[in-house]
Amino acid sequence: MDPGEDVMHVVAGPVVESADPFDPESRTAELARPGAPSAFLPDPDDPLVPSRSAGLTGWARKVGGVLRRCLAGLVPIGLLAALPMHFFVGRVDDTVVAAPALSDLAGGFGLLLLPLMWVAYFAVSALPLVICLAGTAAVALTEAARGTLPRPGVVWRLVAYRLRPLWVWFAVFGLLTQSLPLLLTADRLGTAVAAPLAVSLGLLSTGVLTFTGLLGSVVLIERGPGPRRATHLSSMAPLAGLVLASLAVTVLPRLADLFLGGPVSTLVAVVTALGWAVAALVTYAHARRAEGPATAVSLYEELSAPEFD
Repeated sequence: MDPGEDVMHVVAGPVVESADPFDPESRTAELARPGAPSAFLPDPDDPLVPSRSAGLTGWARKVGGVLRRCLAGLVPIGLLAALPMHFFVGRVDDTVVAAPALSDLAGGFGLLLLPLMWVAYFAVSALPLVICLAGTAAVALTEAARGTLPRPGVVWRLVAYRLRPLWVWFAVFGLLTQSLPLLLTADRLGTAVAAPLAVSLGLLSTGVLTFTGLLGSVVLIERGPGPRRATHLSSMAPLAGLVLASLAVTVLPRLADLFLGGPVSTLVAVVTALGWAVAALVTYAHARRAEGPATAVSLYEELSAPEFD
């Protein structure tokens, strides 16, 4: 028997079809590892997760689809977030104005309450974004994976045990973005820097919201180390859409408050916060798809997994 024919009989399967038994360098075919995703498989048509090659248009199509299908489920979340956003969230320097009054009422101990007032402010100011992102993730992933909108009790059970770390992270980053306007003011630095300072602080707020959108999604779905994982995912997918959504949260409510008043500003803030939450979730899903196999079903299963596996 010819040696080449003997090799053909001994080696079976796809190696026979791909390897050349007469190759003087004895090269064989490269076989995919069991369970490893194929880079040549087309992306599945997922209702929430963009394909690996999706650009801003494909990303926007997914965001629009989520908003259209989940609108009825997002309205209660927006109403819940509107309460702290309208009645409790104020400017940090309002606490400085209130300190003398507290000092008179408490016999000189009011100033000792000032740090506690600031802590309370930062905690409450983070609550609307926490509600929007957590509620949106539960509603959107459930709808995309199961085809139905979840009841409020189901939404609560999906995210309740992750609200504390999510709230802590958002309050920490809120401390950065909302304390700087108190320390860096045009009165202290001069009117010449007023415009550049406003632009710089707006860009900082937009960048923080972009990062915390991914960070919040990691905390909710993966339950792992947040900042490092979010930094990694930020390099896996385009961020232009999420940056625009974050910019809308930063700018539009302020413009509405300036020209239309407080109630309209609250409405605009709630709408832009919900849009930011959907944008963050879709961007996170896009990064997970670029990293490996990820679908709305797999992300929903991660979100709904028991707290203690």
